[in-house]
Amino acid sequence: MASHRLPFENRWTNGAHAWEWHCELERIGVSNVRAMFSDHETHHGAEPAVVFDIPAGFVRDWLAFHDRRAAHQQFWWRASVIALSSVAAGAAILAAVR
Repeated sequence: MASHRLPFENRWTNGAHAWEWHCELERIGVSNVRAMFSDHETHHGAEPAVVFDIPAGFVRDWLAFHDRRAAHQQFWWRASVIALSSVAAGAAILAAVR
């Protein structure tokens, strides 16, 4: 089996097991995992596992990774919209001057 590298820091288990957890969480989806984690923290906080046998700390790190990635994508989206708007405004000003 090929060795996979997680896109976030893993302090919870070895590489192969962590990769299985990562794939399972990806399959379930961010919004569903977030809801399951919220339910776990609210009602079952003493239990070590959130989703199947995946520990709460791993799920927390996985969700934090997705939050950082979403914030990064949103930053670049906003930056590109601002840049393109500036170019369009500059072109409109130049067209009005001529």
